[in-house]
Amino acid sequence: MKGRDLLILAAVLLLGGFAVADVLRDSATSEPREARPPATEPATTSTEEEPALRQLPPVPGVAGDFTFTEVGSCAVREVDLPTGLVYLNVVRASTCELWAAPVTAKVAVGIGEPRGDAVPFRFIDLSAPGVELGGGEALFGALVWSEDGQRAAWCTGQRIGFDLELGSRRRQLPDCPTAYSPDGEVVYARGDRLFVEDRPGLQASGTITKVHYGSDGSVAVVVEGRRIERYVDGELADALDLQERYHGRQPTFSPDNCSAAYRAGDRIRILDVGCSRLGPNGTVFPGHAAAWSSDGEWIAIGGPTQVTFYDLTGTAEPVVWDVGAIQLAWRRR
Repeated sequence: MKGRDLLILAAVLLLGGFAVADVLRDSATSEPREARPPATEPATTSTEEEPALRQLPPVPGVAGDFTFTEVGSCAVREVDLPTGLVYLNVVRASTCELWAAPVTAKVAVGIGEPRGDAVPFRFIDLSAPGVELGGGEALFGALVWSEDGQRAAWCTGQRIGFDLELGSRRRQLPDCPTAYSPDGEVVYARGDRLFVEDRPGLQASGTITKVHYGSDGSVAVVVEGRRIERYVDGELADALDLQERYHGRQPTFSPDNCSAAYRAGDRIRILDVGCSRLGPNGTVFPGHAAAWSSDGEWIAIGGPTQVTFYDLTGTAEPVVWDVGAIQLAWRRR
């Protein structure tokens, strides 16, 4: 889908009070269309292992599982990082969209072409693919997970928000959600202020278009698609005014919100929000998608033919998987 990141931006703007209109769509941060299969069938599942991809090089000294959609079929792959073992491929084909919970084996997978501005999806537990968990359609492809991986929230094409505990009933929300708080409460962005459920919270310098809660207690917000602000204990700690080429694009934040990964053509550029371990000049990697380890010491970069894991502390050599990836997710245990 072209312009997925800007579509997400538009969705958040809508839920923030319709403060910004006519958001332009940008294809620079979306997956290559030629890598996508025809999106006319629901995601297909299987419990049979595919012999073509059973083992990948292990990533030493790291923990967690890694999930990605593979170039070509957009099969959803799940890998144990310390051993490189590829789990049974329970999603043989999808439409490449992948929203993975930060923990557990639960994911949401695209199952068809957009219906207007909404992306149809299905929830799947990769450890129990036969269990029916439901699905829906996410406005502009925006779906968020709670930190415990048990709940997901999204807005429909009719601008109706839902909060779902998987395996239970969904709850209708008063607005489109933008995130979950670390305590599992639904967060809304309304203009320049965050609301945790119905309680006013952090106030930024302008309209909030993205929110990320850091593992260190910090909160990062993107303001009007042009500026990143990082807050600690409700106070502005760091800020970065973005160059014009990044305006309107959605970053992938590091766990401490000190670094922001942006796609720039066929490269991923890491920008310093103000406290990055990489320094003020950041760095650049070849590829089109990024995922951070839970401690922020590694970053995975996906490209059309490879996934490469980089040790940002400089103590280990990169680990390369010879498989192309469209979207990536690094899950902690």
